Amino acid sequence: MNGGKYRYADLMTLLLPLLPSNIYQDVRRVQTLAWALVGLCLTHTVRLSAWAEVVESRAQLASSRVRRFARWLHQSAISPQQWYQPLVLHALRDWQLPKRVYVALDTTAVSPFVLIRASLIYEGRAIPLAWRALRRASTKVPFEDYQPVLEQVGRLLPAHLSITRLSDRGFVHAQLVHYTRQSHWHFRLRLTGNTQVHLEGYPACAVKQLCPAVGEARCIHQVRLLGQAIGPVHLVLACPADHPDDRLYAGQ
Repeated sequence: MNGGKYRYADLMTLLLPLLPSNIYQDVRRVQTLAWALVGLCLTHTVRLSAWAEVVESRAQLASSRVRRFARWLHQSAISPQQWYQPLVLHALRDWQLPKRVYVALDTTAVSPFVLIRASLIYEGRAIPLAWRALRRASTKVPFEDYQPVLEQVGRLLPAHLSITRLSDRGFVHAQLVHYTRQSHWHFRLRLTGNTQVHLEGYPACAVKQLCPAVGEARCIHQVRLLGQAIGPVHLVLACPADHPDDRLYAGQ
């Protein structure tokens, strides 16, 4: 048995007890998944033609093995989220998660698509929990497009955990702050410089107007954000000496 067959056998032993039969319906779909994972690990590429060189099959032609992977990837009966959920839940059960966990929400552009991804930060790594791919020209997406990703995260993580959501400037949305609070999550949100800030006793201003001098940091408590004056929240402002043009404005 070669290295590929060993890996395939190990993966089948792992996957079959975890994936309910009503999800995969046909065991050949699990077999194709296992060979796809073997191909990915051995070839370090997503090219189906490379995977076809690794898989062991009765098909003599490489083109037939490529079509096998292509049919599997385009199979409408396969829901990636349904297949992934039992696997990640099994992994989470064995991990020693702290009481407070951090979930990073970000986007990645792979033209012409934008991938929205929520990842659990665990021991210095980002473990994907939920994702969604959209055909868009910009990585800035409206709340309605990534709300399903947040809902998936809520179904995956145990209810007793204290969740802090991390996100960058593309997610400065009032709906996101409201959703986070309704879900009893915490948040740390990097703000754009023109984000509106309301300080008690002062007129509203852009957060960049409050930034400290180069090399300094500043914390402001009990303020409100955006045109809806959402809050109260806390602000952390900084202007790093080594990167004075990359100022940090964060709300939590």
